[in-house]
Amino acid sequence: MKRILKVVFMATFALVLSFSSQSQSYVSMMGNPNSNFYQIQDSFNAYWNGRTIEKGKGYKAFRRWEAYMEPRVYPTGDLTIPSQTYENYVEWSKSKTKVKGGAIVKSVAGNWALLGPVGKPGGGGAGRINFIRFDPVTSTTMYVGAPDGGLWKTTNGGTSWTTNTDQLAVIGCSDIAINPANNQIMYLATGDSDGSDTYSTGVLKSTDGGATWVATGLAWTANQGRTISRLLINSANPLIVMAFGSSGIWRTTNGGTTWTQPAGTFTGIMDAEFKPGDVNTIYAAGTTFRKSIDGGVTWGASIATGLTGIGRLSIAVTAANPAYVYVLAAKSSNAGFLGLIRSTNSGGAFTTRMASTATNNILGWDNGSDAGGQGWYDLTIAASPTNAEEVYTGGINIWRSTNGGTSFTLNTHWFGGYSKPNVHADIHDIVFLPGSGTSLFSGNDGGIYKTTNSGTGWSDISSNLAIAQQYRVGLSTSNEGLLVTGHQDNGTNKMNGTTWTEIYGGDGMDCFIDRTNNNIIYGSYVYGEYYRSTNGGTNWTAINTGIPNGTNSQEWLSAWHQDPVTATTIYAAGRPAMYKSTNSGTNWAAVGTPTGTGNVIAPSNNQVIYALKTGSNAVSKSVNGGASFTSVSTGLPTTVSPTDVAISNTNPNIVYVTYSGYTAASKVYK
Repeated sequence: MKRILKVVFMATFALVLSFSSQSQSYVSMMGNPNSNFYQIQDSFNAYWNGRTIEKGKGYKAFRRWEAYMEPRVYPTGDLTIPSQTYENYVEWSKSKTKVKGGAIVKSVAGNWALLGPVGKPGGGGAGRINFIRFDPVTSTTMYVGAPDGGLWKTTNGGTSWTTNTDQLAVIGCSDIAINPANNQIMYLATGDSDGSDTYSTGVLKSTDGGATWVATGLAWTANQGRTISRLLINSANPLIVMAFGSSGIWRTTNGGTTWTQPAGTFTGIMDAEFKPGDVNTIYAAGTTFRKSIDGGVTWGASIATGLTGIGRLSIAVTAANPAYVYVLAAKSSNAGFLGLIRSTNSGGAFTTRMASTATNNILGWDNGSDAGGQGWYDLTIAASPTNAEEVYTGGINIWRSTNGGTSFTLNTHWFGGYSKPNVHADIHDIVFLPGSGTSLFSGNDGGIYKTTNSGTGWSDISSNLAIAQQYRVGLSTSNEGLLVTGHQDNGTNKMNGTTWTEIYGGDGMDCFIDRTNNNIIYGSYVYGEYYRSTNGGTNWTAINTGIPNGTNSQEWLSAWHQDPVTATTIYAAGRPAMYKSTNSGTNWAAVGTPTGTGNVIAPSNNQVIYALKTGSNAVSKSVNGGASFTSVSTGLPTTVSPTDVAISNTNPNIVYVTYSGYTAASKVYK
């Protein structure tokens, strides 16, 4: 989201194109393990057919998920298959020696050290943060959770962070609840509720401040496809804990030993809050708003919101007026802003504070004038604990209201546009520092940010968080301390010695360093948009003349490779045909049509090229520099997806193919 070069990467239709009443049904299907991948894919394609594809509308968020999932579920489309990783881990761990805390003693010695990047490498971002929570004793101790990077803790307000959850079978987490009477007792919601990067194995418990974790009675298998969005702990009786998520409400009265579902529970819950100062009154919402007045024992019927076409709701309460309840709503049709409503009688009834118009889309990527959003993926709201009329909302950007939500002004912008502070896009959580009306924190796709002056200025406090999701690594052939990496929504980053810098923004995909010149670096964006730098990443030139790029007719990650003999020759994959450039990417021309779209060139013979396609069983070979291809799939499996090819440095006929999927005997072929 930080790349400014293209505000619209598929602007093929006018912005006035109407968003039809067809809903984003693929969103709810993604969270349902009984859905089939190919049906979800068809639903997505049908929804976006003929629409303008813009930034900040959830298009890329789905395509990331699609690219991750497709090779894992081929050819059945069964979404429960990838979760076998967890079951396999459990089976493996039973055969290993355990030490205190349940840690596994590795059977093979290793000597690994973190290279990074950590935090915000020279302008980039750390990675996605789902939640921010404070220790009930001291607010300088904070916890943040990542969708695939575990739980992290700071004891100095964000100056430095540590984690000890790397050995959990599922390291995604969506919330934490801490016992206010004993901050050594805490509960962790596993999985990723916003993006389904990981599924939940239930709620874990720690009795030593997070040093070790054990399963509670709310224990699931990942292949059930469940997620937890919120954990609440009863401050008057900390043995009562409630988990809210895709499968409804779960409640324990004995500190997690056993859990039951209360009367009136409902599914698809994305947010929940206690009424300030009242542990008996609890609010919960997904696409409807519900309320309990007996501490979560029973839940009433849906309370009218005055809104129709709800895709997702988020709740905010305030100690400045405990009777206030704010609810932010995203549309089901396009995930843009639907409305902001408020109750002044503890959720008994609501009135609309601001309805959706053509100029107030506070969930869009711009200044409110664009349509749609990605409220299914990032949606949050916070109310000041000292001023009940002050409200902040998060979607792509952060917006602020000082009049109880009747109007908003842009507070932050994803690249610092409109003279607003730059806070990374995709806001998943906004929280106030306990007791403060001016200090806030934002958890987003770039890490964690802080303001101490109500949003006038923001600073990144991601420090040494190591939570980036990397697509590719490209190495220098002459300098072991020089490499480039492509990151999900956090740029193309370069390590030189021990120093990391972001050298290109947006989603960083396949990248490499020229094997003859370390100053020449090649980077790419989604759908095969290629770029070249001749000065080590300081400046970039687009090199896409003659090659299809930037649309969904290309693969999400469109691989490309430098010829092992002639450095100025490059081959590009990810398209129906293979493309070749003989002038370092300045111009391209199609060559042969392989049965696959990923390509690898034999180091010892640049006329030999192998191609494969994930999400299929296609592997093919060219012996004439890509001019023509023939299938070489004999002996290879047909029910798992190929993922990569490696060719011998000395013999182009010795080839290895790796496979995704979960068939024990189908992993590596030679």
